[in-house]
Amino acid sequence: MSQTKLNYQTIAAQHDIALESIKPPTLTERVKKLEAILALDDVPYPIPIEKRQSYLDAAQSGKHFRIGNFCGESVEMKQYANVQEYDKYTFEEHLSWAILVREQQKTKQQFGCREYLEGEALFEIGGTVIPDFYSLNARIYQQTAWQLATVSEIIPAELFFTCHSRRFFPVTTFMRPLETDYLEEPDIGHDVAGHVATFTIPAVADVMKNHGEARNMIYAERDEKIAQTNDPVAIENIMFEADELLRYAGRIYWFTVEFGLVIQDGNVRDFGAGILSSPGETIYSIGSAESNRILIDPSDDGDLLRLANTDYLISEFQKTYFVLESFELLKSLSPERILAASKKAMSLPDFTWREIVPGDRVIDVGSVATSPNEKYYRLMAGQELDECLERTATKNLQMYCDGVSKETLSEFRALPPQVPTEVLEWFRKLQS
Repeated sequence: MSQTKLNYQTIAAQHDIALESIKPPTLTERVKKLEAILALDDVPYPIPIEKRQSYLDAAQSGKHFRIGNFCGESVEMKQYANVQEYDKYTFEEHLSWAILVREQQKTKQQFGCREYLEGEALFEIGGTVIPDFYSLNARIYQQTAWQLATVSEIIPAELFFTCHSRRFFPVTTFMRPLETDYLEEPDIGHDVAGHVATFTIPAVADVMKNHGEARNMIYAERDEKIAQTNDPVAIENIMFEADELLRYAGRIYWFTVEFGLVIQDGNVRDFGAGILSSPGETIYSIGSAESNRILIDPSDDGDLLRLANTDYLISEFQKTYFVLESFELLKSLSPERILAASKKAMSLPDFTWREIVPGDRVIDVGSVATSPNEKYYRLMAGQELDECLERTATKNLQMYCDGVSKETLSEFRALPPQVPTEVLEWFRKLQS
């Protein structure tokens, strides 16, 4: 036995996986499974009969999966377009999938919400080989009317939410290195093993679609404004404002769809795909004494601003999690409310991902929690700050120096503490 296989066997055994179970299906086997899936009619969204044979023929011919085509919509992915070349996955990549899914299942069963686990069972997310996107796309469409669009890398927010507006979910094709728990850039372990089950939670799927529609509204307004001017500077400012609006809307998405928690049967449970795709963060999000956990009601305008005005980092586990009392509260997140909250948030100071702010309904105060003014004093003292704290402190101080009225701040559910005068004076001198 080769040294490589011995190493694989040792790693697989550590995760209770039989090496011989990692046997990727042949094209013939994949086509046979797909044929059975396409024939299903007892599903919420049966695949149109006229689409079935051409879809099956494409798979049977060996054509690589690119994007679903069961509805009249599509998305042009431009330079980010990609295909899944299933037969090119290596044994190590399949082993990496098997280990990640096995470890995910351990934590998901303990900390995942009921609806998410039901979705995983429905889509058969698991097993010891990477899923074939032809079959997975068909299953997703049948249950939710969503489809997959294969991408080469993380894509711009504008394109990401364009996909959502048409019920397409962008998925990458690469698998993270063997035994890697957390990855900043989304891979199959995040996009498929993390996100797919959330499509079966109607309120979450609707929030995803509504964010896409909010994106359409933002850029429709942008294009209308641009059409009314020939001034290059004005056009640049209009484009910047639209991108900023989408960034604020993206925070609402981040703290719900990606890193949201919900109370079920008196316990806090995970539903965010960003959490559940990482076994380490799944445990951390519920059990760690480090992070804050705050009860949130997105149907309340003040709570919605709390989400839109909270900055974060993607490079490590979250330092604040927001907890829903029920999924019903997500139904209030219409495209119009997402857009309105984003516009308000742009004119207000931000919060960092570590702080507790006035009006918060606190479940847990984490060991890394900070007060709202701590970031300013740390910045003035030249102390080391993470990027989120430094970015937020600098942005807010500039905003306060330019002038923020109490009336503007009253948009928050409670007025934030007044920024210390000595900090503002220090910052003004620094800027002069």
